[in-house]
Amino acid sequence: MSLRVRCTLTLFALVSLSSNPARAQNAVSASAATAACVHAYEQAQEERQVGKLLEARAHLQSCAQDTCPSFIRSDCGAWYQEVQAEVPNVVFSARGAGRDLTDVGVSSGQQVLASRLDGEAVELDPGEYDLQFTAPGMQPVTQHVRISRGERTQRRVEFVRLPQEPSAGQGAASLPPPGPRSAVLPAVFGGVAVIGLAGFAVFGTRGRSAESRLETTCSPHCSEDQISSVRTQYAVADVSLAVGLASLGLAAYFALSPSSERRAARAASFDVQASARAVGATYQVAF
Repeated sequence: MSLRVRCTLTLFALVSLSSNPARAQNAVSASAATAACVHAYEQAQEERQVGKLLEARAHLQSCAQDTCPSFIRSDCGAWYQEVQAEVPNVVFSARGAGRDLTDVGVSSGQQVLASRLDGEAVELDPGEYDLQFTAPGMQPVTQHVRISRGERTQRRVEFVRLPQEPSAGQGAASLPPPGPRSAVLPAVFGGVAVIGLAGFAVFGTRGRSAESRLETTCSPHCSEDQISSVRTQYAVADVSLAVGLASLGLAAYFALSPSSERRAARAASFDVQASARAVGATYQVAF
């Protein structure tokens, strides 16, 4: 405490002791106010020396009030202007996804410096900071900065979008739903398969019977026409087996896979031509 302040307090104490009770009460109140002014006066000087300019400015504003002694008020008023010029001002700006962002939070540790970027300067004490920037849909950004006394600057941050990772539910929802299964094509190919397998059984049996008959009647001097008839029976049996197995596979495919209007419009046809000397089969399906 300075000598001038101590003298002032002593003067107030003497006045309070020599006055009547009412004046003594006023003197006590005045003494308490003066003590508060002195405390703010001393705190402001200490805080300014260690760089706590925001707290020093608040105390200087307090001790510059009219209720404080004139010499304290004078010093605090002058120091307030000096500290005001020393307080750093920082304007934050941000950009991400090709545009300027305003919905951005800025913090340092547990202290929130800004909840939105509106172009207004943020006052800070001089020193080093780890600034955390956050924005919806963006990856957080941290910057280590050093702020000097009296600094007037702008700090710009660039954001990067958060990676989009669809959930299991979203992934399933993006796939087209399976369409209803049609029973038409499985029934058609199932019928063809039955006919083909039945044809194999019938013509195979007839060919085997004809071959046995030739073995007992004319073998080994059977005519070419007789032998061709047996070959035709076997050929038709082989074609019928191939058609039956293929149709069975197609019936199973269409029965297990989703159908659509295009599938429902597909057409299939099967035709077998056989004669005494040749056999032919035509099988057509549109995909």
